[in-house]
Amino acid sequence: MKKYITFDLDETLMQNPFSKWVFPEIESLVASHLTLEDGIFPEIRKEHKKRLKEKRDAAAYDWDDILEQILADQKIPLKINIAELVQKHAEDPKVYLLENNALTVLAELKEKGYSLGVVTNGYYKYQYPVMEAIQLAEQIDRVITPCKVGCSKPAMSMADPLLKDGELIAHVGDRLDHDVFFANQLGALSILIDHQMPEELRNIPPEKRAQQKDYLMKIFQRKIYHDLTPKEDYVPKIMIYSIQELMK
Repeated sequence: MKKYITFDLDETLMQNPFSKWVFPEIESLVASHLTLEDGIFPEIRKEHKKRLKEKRDAAAYDWDDILEQILADQKIPLKINIAELVQKHAEDPKVYLLENNALTVLAELKEKGYSLGVVTNGYYKYQYPVMEAIQLAEQIDRVITPCKVGCSKPAMSMADPLLKDGELIAHVGDRLDHDVFFANQLGALSILIDHQMPEELRNIPPEKRAQQKDYLMKIFQRKIYHDLTPKEDYVPKIMIYSIQELMK
C-alpha cells in the first residue's frame, strides 16, 4: 500500500498566472464589447459562487465554461480559450514555485518512501501546464482534479483514486474550509501552510500553532469569500510556514 502525502497547488506550492495575466487579458479582449461598468471578472466570480451554492462543485471551477456562458449572456461575439491563455502565460517569471527549495523537499519526501499527490480544485488543463513549466510535475505521482473525479474539495470522494491503492497520510494546503476540512474528514493529518505566518508564531512548535484561535480566525477571514462560518473541523492538526518544516 502506498503512503500518500498530498498537496494543494495554488498558494500552497505555486503561483498560477490567472490573477496577473490570464484574467487581465480576458478583460482586455472583451473591453470593447462589454457594457458592464465593473468589467467581466465580477460576473465570472458571481457565476462561480452561484455554481457552488447550487452544489455544482466541479462545474464551478470550469472557467472556460463559465466564461462561455457569460459571453453568450452578454451577446459578446468572441471565443476565448482560457486553457490556451494559461499555456501562453505558463512561463517564468509569470509562474513560479512559492519556495525555492520546494522541489528538494518533495524529492526528500519521496526518498523517505512517500508517494506524492496533488489534490486541487483547479482543472487539469489549467494546472498541469504550470506544473510542467516550474518542474513540479516530475515530482508528483498523482494529480487529482474536479474534471477527473466530478467533485471538488472538501468532498471526501476527491481522495477515492488514492485510496484504491494506498493510504492518505497527510494533506497540505492553505485553506481551512477546503484543505484542512478535507483532511480532517478523512482522518488524515491536516497541515495548514501559511506563508504569511508572523515571526512570533514561527517560534511556537507546529502542533501548538493551531491553538492560536485568534490567528486561525484571521486566516479564515483572509481566505474565505463565500458564506461559511468557522467550525471545529476547520482546525488543522499542524500549522507550518514552509514545506521545509515537513522534514522536521
